[in-house]
Amino acid sequence: MAPGHQVLDLASGVGEPAVSMAALVGPDGRVTATDLVPEMLAGTERRAREQGVGNMAFQVTAMEELPFDDDSFDAVTCRLGLMYTPLPERALAQARRVLRPGGRAAFLVWGPKADNSQFGIVDRVLREVAGIDPHEGAFTPTRLGDDGALNKIFQAAGFSASEEQSLRFTPRVDLDSNFWRPQLALRLGDRLAEMDDGERQRIDDAMRQAYEALLDGDRVQLQVHARIGVGTK
Repeated sequence: MAPGHQVLDLASGVGEPAVSMAALVGPDGRVTATDLVPEMLAGTERRAREQGVGNMAFQVTAMEELPFDDDSFDAVTCRLGLMYTPLPERALAQARRVLRPGGRAAFLVWGPKADNSQFGIVDRVLREVAGIDPHEGAFTPTRLGDDGALNKIFQAAGFSASEEQSLRFTPRVDLDSNFWRPQLALRLGDRLAEMDDGERQRIDDAMRQAYEALLDGDRVQLQVHARIGVGTK
């Protein structure tokens, strides 16, 4: 990624890495942020506006059906979104289509469940407190986390080359920040909004109690494993 580049960010969520990349490509470049959820993308647009970022565009779209011309972008990025699409091969094929020859796509996914402390806790609380099968549905967060899974998808999508790397880190987070709530929202979707206040509070309390076991001083010590795949058109 360099000044002047045209970059497409998929599943931009709350705005990262799209907003940060806008600074990297500079005023002669442009970042197009996308998301399937209009409310999420509106938050990204608001954040960019508040930070005075003017070299961004915003498009509500599914990553499997991109409304952009062939050979439109120098780079495509996606942070922690590919696991939730029913057709990851289709998503990468679309990314390849809109890339210019020689362009690169980078997709970040969660690694195996056993290497991510948050997913074991979420699964246990969903099962024991909410009575929800944590494996309900095919699109669990770690479904693409095995070594080599991303490379297979890049190859199936027609990329000329790809590489995959493991990223491990151990963040310390504030228990009072309720950091587990976004993950719960992703896992439960509309079901969370349909719960009554008491049920939501029981789940929240159970999450807090579970994470208290990981307290190291005044912070929760997490284990995180992510994997990044990079493909070249």
